[in-house]
Amino acid sequence: MRNTPPPDDLPKWLWLILAPAILPAVILANYINPLFFSVWIEGERGLIEMATPALLLGAVTAGILIARRPALLPAKWMAVWFLLFALGSFYFAGEEISWGQHFFGWQTPETLRALNDQGETNLHNISSWLDQKPRLMVVLWATVGGIGAPLLAALGLLKTGAPQDWRYWILPRRECIIPGLMVALVRVPEDVAFSIGRLIPHPFDVRASEAQEMYLAMFLCFYVVSAYRRVASSTQ
Repeated sequence: MRNTPPPDDLPKWLWLILAPAILPAVILANYINPLFFSVWIEGERGLIEMATPALLLGAVTAGILIARRPALLPAKWMAVWFLLFALGSFYFAGEEISWGQHFFGWQTPETLRALNDQGETNLHNISSWLDQKPRLMVVLWATVGGIGAPLLAALGLLKTGAPQDWRYWILPRRECIIPGLMVALVRVPEDVAFSIGRLIPHPFDVRASEAQEMYLAMFLCFYVVSAYRRVASSTQ
């Protein structure tokens, strides 16, 4: 027997319409005006690059607000959980903009430049332990948790529980399905093309890694903000 899905924490137009429409809109912009696309959509200060830290800022803010209200949660470890998400999102955002270097253009210190693959003021280009491995953990949470948990709950195979149950607060809701799905799929065309030694044809030749980062940030934002909406509603 299927469960009745819980009320949405985020508006449907945001997660059901806007979220999946972004990538087709980006591809369309590349088709209509490649120069505009390269500067304003995919450039260093383009839409994709700026959307990522903006979404992460939402996750940071919501995570801190939840952590400040541990008494509203069934257990204090849940406040720590969301605080860790806030800290991780802050690190992600800082690394994405090289801690402000992309905006202010300072020179990378020589010591860091010697260690950094791209000569930038960030840590993720120094070691896979600061880049690929943390990214893999977030990708797994976004895909396995973000897609699997709400689908299993909708099929009645996973109970989300009541507000006194940890699952009510921790498991991703259906608002996270589309960002999680896009995280899983956005790099598939590029990976397939690379495996057969082909180039992705225009206008589908968008930077899949940057698009995936944007959808990862969207997942984190939707996940933490939806939890905050539940916390806020419990005080009313």
